[in-house]
Amino acid sequence: MGRKHGSKKPVETSVIGGADGPTSVFVLKNDRSAKPALKQKMYKIRYHIRRKIAERSVRASAHSMAEVGGYICDVLGFSEVSQETEQYRTEYEDMRASFMIMYAPELLGDLAQPPEFDQLPGSETEKLREFMRQTELRREAAKDVPKEKFDIAFHKYEKAEGGLQMHISTEGRYGYIGGGAAWDTKKEWQGRRYERLYRKVYRYYGVTQEDIDRKTKRYEVLIRTLAVR
Repeated sequence: MGRKHGSKKPVETSVIGGADGPTSVFVLKNDRSAKPALKQKMYKIRYHIRRKIAERSVRASAHSMAEVGGYICDVLGFSEVSQETEQYRTEYEDMRASFMIMYAPELLGDLAQPPEFDQLPGSETEKLREFMRQTELRREAAKDVPKEKFDIAFHKYEKAEGGLQMHISTEGRYGYIGGGAAWDTKKEWQGRRYERLYRKVYRYYGVTQEDIDRKTKRYEVLIRTLAVR
């Protein structure tokens, strides 16, 4: 969940429309014969236990994304980032492009379908380079589509506590909650504090009884969010 950069350790947690997201992950080599390290085995065991606890604790109590925004500000003390800022506009455009690629690729015309990685010419490195080039072309094409044809309801919230800098983002039309934080690597408790706040937000967003009964994507992502540490 985190990577070190100098004296800060940023952590990103994101959930988009359930189990899906706009980020593609490529694994060029996969050695199935490799045995997982003991640490990985222990993590899986702990995750399984936390998942079972989360499943038993979840009750039907769903809120709208507008209510989630109120909770983030009024209860957790975040402030909403103005939609007039350059920061907001940049992140909004990036997210709008990602969501369009996910949910309305037909608006991209000839770029509607992503290239087949295995069918690209060249070595694996050349294939990856070309794939990323075409992915960027799709993102730029998505940004050129008028908002009248596709738009999102994006909001971003920020909070700073000492050396801990946090942000949480939401999108109301497709059910997105995401966020991140940066803190001094010598103060790991700050990162854990952010993670607790993030889980509170997602638990508040919640699920309906139908989500629980049908094990929908919204339910599955809530359980995973509560179980991951």
